[in-house]
Amino acid sequence: MKTTIEVYNDYSELPLWDEAIVEFIQLIQKDEQLDATSITVVLVTDEYLRNLHREYLDDDTVTDVMTFNMVEGKPVEGEIYISVDRALDQAAVYNASIETELARLIVHGLLHLNGMDDHLEEERLMMRTSEDHYLAKYRQKISNFSM
Repeated sequence: MKTTIEVYNDYSELPLWDEAIVEFIQLIQKDEQLDATSITVVLVTDEYLRNLHREYLDDDTVTDVMTFNMVEGKPVEGEIYISVDRALDQAAVYNASIETELARLIVHGLLHLNGMDDHLEEERLMMRTSEDHYLAKYRQKISNFSM
């Protein structure tokens, strides 16, 4: 089954190649064997994501990524919302490029769509290990995110 993958960049200050991001998502989806009919990534501001966080999780704090499966079970119809403001800050803190931090957050969202969780320390470690693996494996693809 072919997956529809869309990227919406509502953060106009950061021009990105949607095609490069779509290709990266396809690679992770294949590696993770993520059964999905659609995956949408939306790049937004802190304010936008904070509002989503408050509305859906009753949490009035800023977060870096939120993931929604619009259906129960598989195949997934996933939406991943990423705060570019958080990604920029985190990239500076971790001395990483914005492309690398965005890629990490995309992978994080895809792992959530595939059933991984990060509530417990052990789960967070497993997710971080998977994120690091994909960032290393697809480093060249990630460098193509920027215009």
